Amino acid sequence: MSVAEALTVPGTLPRAAGIRAVGIDIVDVERLRAMTERRGQRLAERFLTVNELALCDGASPRHRASRMAGRIAAKEAVRKALGGHGEGLSWRDVEIGREASGAPAPRLTGRAAEAFRRAGYSGLHVSISHEAGVAVAIAVAVAVAD
Repeated sequence: MSVAEALTVPGTLPRAAGIRAVGIDIVDVERLRAMTERRGQRLAERFLTVNELALCDGASPRHRASRMAGRIAAKEAVRKALGGHGEGLSWRDVEIGREASGAPAPRLTGRAAEAFRRAGYSGLHVSISHEAGVAVAIAVAVAVAD
C-alpha cells in the first residue's frame, strides 16, 4: 500500500504516527455576543469555568465575545477529539487556560479526564484562531507508540 493510500484508508496509519484524533470547531463571535447580551452572565457561566471567565474579562464586549468564542470552539474541538469516549461531557469538564507564552492550554477534569484515559491518549494540543468574525479551534490528541 502506498503512503497516499494509507492516509486515506481508516485504521491504516501505523500506531507510531502519534496522532490519534483531531477535532475542529468554529463559533460565530457576533452570534455568541448577541446570545450573551440576551441571556446575560448565566449563559457564559454555563459554558466557561471561573478561570476561563477571568481570562475573558477586562476586554471590550466585542473582544470578550471573541475570547469566549475561541474557548468555546476549543472545548468543542476537544470533545470531538475525544470522540465516543467523551459522551456526556459537561462544558466545564474541559477548561482552556493559557500557557505563559499565551498558547491555549487544555485542562481536563471529571468525565473529560476519564475519557482521555479511556482513549489511551498521552497528550492534547489546542490551537485557536480568530478571523472575519469567527473563532476556530483545532484539538489534536496524541499517544505514545505501542
